[in-house]
Amino acid sequence: MKKRLLAAFLLITTFTYAQYTVKGELQRYQNYPWMILYELQGGQQNYIAYDSIKKGRFSIKIPNNQRPGMYRLVYDVKNQASVDFIFDNENVELIFNPRQAEKTIQFTESENNKIYQNYLKQTESLQQELDSIQVRYFNDKEASLAQQYNLKRQQLNTLQKEFETTAKAKIAQHFIKANSKHYAKELYTSPSELLTSIKTHYFDSVDFNDQVLLNSTFIHDKINAFIFYLNTADDKIQLAKLQQQAIATVIDKIGSNFQLSKDVQEGLLYGYANLEDTDMVNFVLKSYSKLPPKFQEANFVNDIKGQLRTSVGMKAPDFSWKENSKSLYSLKRAQTYVIVFWSSTCSHCLQEMPVLYNYLKNNKQVKVIAIGLEDTQSKIGWQTMTKNYPNFTHVYGVNKWENKTVKNYGVNATPSFFVLDAEKKVISKPDNVKELKVFFDKK
Repeated sequence: MKKRLLAAFLLITTFTYAQYTVKGELQRYQNYPWMILYELQGGQQNYIAYDSIKKGRFSIKIPNNQRPGMYRLVYDVKNQASVDFIFDNENVELIFNPRQAEKTIQFTESENNKIYQNYLKQTESLQQELDSIQVRYFNDKEASLAQQYNLKRQQLNTLQKEFETTAKAKIAQHFIKANSKHYAKELYTSPSELLTSIKTHYFDSVDFNDQVLLNSTFIHDKINAFIFYLNTADDKIQLAKLQQQAIATVIDKIGSNFQLSKDVQEGLLYGYANLEDTDMVNFVLKSYSKLPPKFQEANFVNDIKGQLRTSVGMKAPDFSWKENSKSLYSLKRAQTYVIVFWSSTCSHCLQEMPVLYNYLKNNKQVKVIAIGLEDTQSKIGWQTMTKNYPNFTHVYGVNKWENKTVKNYGVNATPSFFVLDAEKKVISKPDNVKELKVFFDKK
C-alpha cells in the first residue's frame, strides 16, 4: 500500500512540475544571435526566456506551470520578425525559413500545432477553390459551377467538423472554431452581394469572451482586418464612412467585454492620432467616452488630444517660461523654431542632444527651445547640462509628465521634436535628429 501511495505521489509531483521545451531550427539562418520567447496576452507580449541561436538551432526551457496559450518566438528584434505557436503542456519542435516564416514553418513535435497547421492548410485550399468558383460565376452563370461550389462547400463543412472533433479538449480547438468561415448555400450574382455577406458573417465564429483567443493576437488581428481591409475606398470621405460603420459594428459585437473594447478603441485612437486623422479620432473618442468610467484613461485621452493639437498645419500651443519671462508666441525674427522635449535622466536624450546642438548651433535662422522634463531631484543635473548647449533657449519643464505643456503637446516620450515655421505652425514632427536633418536638408 505504501509503495502505491509513493508511486501516486511521484506521478502527481512529476505532472505538476513537468518542464517542457520549445526548440527548433532556422533554415538558411542569417546569424540571428537570439531567440526570445514571449507569452501573448491580447495586444501585449510578456517576456519568458531566451536562448542563443547556434548554427541555426535553439532550445528554450518553458518555466514550470506556465499556462497554456499562444506564444511567440522573436528571432529578429529590430524588425520584430517572429513565429507564433500554441503551448498546451507539451514539447514543441519546429523548423522554418526566417525569410518566409509563415509559409515554411513545420512542426515536428506538438499535437496542437500539428493539428492546427494541418487544419489551416486543408481549409485554406478548399476556401481558395470556393472563392475561385465564386469569381468565375460573376461572369459565367453555368449550372456546373453551382454544382462544383456545393460539392466543395460540403467538403469544407465536413472538414471543419472533423478537425473540431480531432482537436477536442485541446487549445487548438479554440482557434479552429474561430477560423470557421461562412459560405452561403448559393453563389452570389454580384461582387457587392458577396462583400455584404462577408461583412455580415465575418465574426459569426468568434467568441469575444473566449479567454484563449483573448490571450493571443487572434481577435485583434481579426478586428483590424475587418476595419482596414474589408472596409476601404479611394475616396477619403467614403473611406471614413466605411471605417466608422466598421468600428461601430466591432464595438457592438464586443458587447459588454469592456476591457477588450477599451483595448481596441485605444489602439484605434493611437493609430488615427499618428495619422493625424482628426475626424476619425473624434469619432472613436465619442464611443470611448461611453465606456464605464473605470475603463477610461484620462491621461491617455489628453495625450491623444495633445497630438491632434500639434498636427502638421496646426498652430502650436503657446507656453511661457519664467527663466526669461518669455512665451513661444512672443518670440520673433526666426524663420524656423525647433521645440525639443528632453530629460537629463534620459539616456537616448543624452545621445541626441549633442548631435542636435552641433547640427544647428551655427544656423542663425533656426531657434531651438529645449524643454527639460525634470523633477526636483534631477533639476540640478539638468541645469548643469544646459551649459553644454548655450545657443538653445532652455525651459524648465517642472513635474515632468504632469507638466501642462507636455500634455498640451501630447508628448509621451523623450526626446520629442516639433519643427515650427515663423508663424508658429507645425511643419514637421521628426522622430529623431536623423529625420530632423533630412527635413532641413530638403528645405
